[in-house]
Amino acid sequence: MTAAKDFEDVMNRLAAAWSSQDPEAALGCFTQDAVYMEPPDGQLFVGHEQLRPFFELPPGTYMTWVGLWFDEATATGAGEFEFGEATDVSVDHGVAIVSIRDGRIAHWHEYLQRGPKGKDAFLAIDGKAWRWHIGHYASPEDLGAERGDPTGR
Repeated sequence: MTAAKDFEDVMNRLAAAWSSQDPEAALGCFTQDAVYMEPPDGQLFVGHEQLRPFFELPPGTYMTWVGLWFDEATATGAGEFEFGEATDVSVDHGVAIVSIRDGRIAHWHEYLQRGPKGKDAFLAIDGKAWRWHIGHYASPEDLGAERGDPTGR
């Protein structure tokens, strides 16, 4: 059974390896047959041979965990992260869902969104042109008017 501390340790070692451009240390965080994916069809790497080039990153690349959560009963955890290059204004923000086996990552799937650097700027509500919002929904009055009833019924 993997403990929450063991999960945090492996995830922090991985972030440090990514941030120091150390592919061997990153690979050491994964099982030999690990699956790393971004569903539904963003990216897929299976095993150390495919992961090695993925972890060979340019200097200045970094990864920071914003939060980590782990369920010991299922040996499954999640982490919210920021990933990018130090000079970038816009970076990847994501969530990774991770299964642990024998103290290492056996399965990783992540969901990414590009956005401004820093959690506060990424999560800010004001100053953004939202692509989807309440204005996309008809009000009850609009629906009623479409049916010939101005009360919205």
